[in-house]
Amino acid sequence: MKLRIISGLLKGRFINVSDNGGFRPTSERTRESLSQIIEQYLDNARVADICAGSGAFGFEMISRGAVHADFIERDRMRAAAILKNAAVLDIQSKCTVINNDVHYFLEKTVGTYDLIFFDPPYDDLDLKSVVPALCSRLNPDGILLYESRKMRRTDTAYSLTPDNQPFDIRTFGDTMVSFFKKPVSTTSP
Repeated sequence: MKLRIISGLLKGRFINVSDNGGFRPTSERTRESLSQIIEQYLDNARVADICAGSGAFGFEMISRGAVHADFIERDRMRAAAILKNAAVLDIQSKCTVINNDVHYFLEKTVGTYDLIFFDPPYDDLDLKSVVPALCSRLNPDGILLYESRKMRRTDTAYSLTPDNQPFDIRTFGDTMVSFFKKPVSTTSP
């Protein structure tokens, strides 16, 4: 399978993706729409593509002006494919691949991001619990995009914490993307 980079410096280039079971890449339409919504955040941005799969989202962000993308992918073959595609696109210096899961990423790495894209397997509803921790890794004006199966606002995906509710939600067919910001500290001096 090949996925196309939609816009920017790498527009029209393709990344090769092996379809090794349970793979659900973010659709081109969704990537294009999200890119237009978050365009103002991309210039010189640091991006994390978590549960990266093909890496298409991170590659798209680099193409559109992000300075660096960290790809977090636990599947060894997919992580290797992201590295190979970065080499083919000649952007290895702008990419770091961490072949591990989101929990490892949160526990063992440091750094903050202007944009975090979190696209866990739709059936793994327990992973929504890491959204507050991911929000804590945002720069002050950063954005977290959480892709999930389309659901109602009353579903448990929104039972995070009062400080971690989405400020925007967009739907694309059966896909829903929730937008989060870093909570404002409520501690008083």
